Amino acid sequence: MSYTRPSANSFFEKIRRLLTVNPESNTGVPITGTYRTPAPGSQPKTYVHPLTKHSDLAQNYYFGRDARRNFPRLAVYTQNDVAKLIVASNLKSISAGGGGSNESTQVATIPEDLSLTEVIAFGPALYSHEKLPPIPGRPSYKWKKSEDDVETQPGTYWPIQNIT
Repeated sequence: MSYTRPSANSFFEKIRRLLTVNPESNTGVPITGTYRTPAPGSQPKTYVHPLTKHSDLAQNYYFGRDARRNFPRLAVYTQNDVAKLIVASNLKSISAGGGGSNESTQVATIPEDLSLTEVIAFGPALYSHEKLPPIPGRPSYKWKKSEDDVETQPGTYWPIQNIT
């Protein structure tokens, strides 16, 4: 017996079989009391949110949760810090670029007192006459007109140009 159809010997089931095009079709309406037991509203277990360290408001202060006052913090770099970063990047590029797998890598120590002008003057040249730095305001790409573009007639109210 299906949970959506009453037994075949009931009076209304016999009438339904006589009047339908396909007597074996199912209406899909469940019979009361034969489907979904226990009912979803009567289930005893409910979800309990697990306790974490953020659940305790005594240890989770409001100023730590408030994102409105999460301002960017000021970072101060001295010339000595910048010189160390430049020397470290030069050492990294030298160790990555040269040397085979048979050579043992040596750990280079960076001195504490570095002058930025000395590091820039005696370090490897970043740019030369052959390798110039990028010039701002001059794009390195050229716009070209699309081959699919149809020429617009002069005097068109909204002319459209396809540029790729």
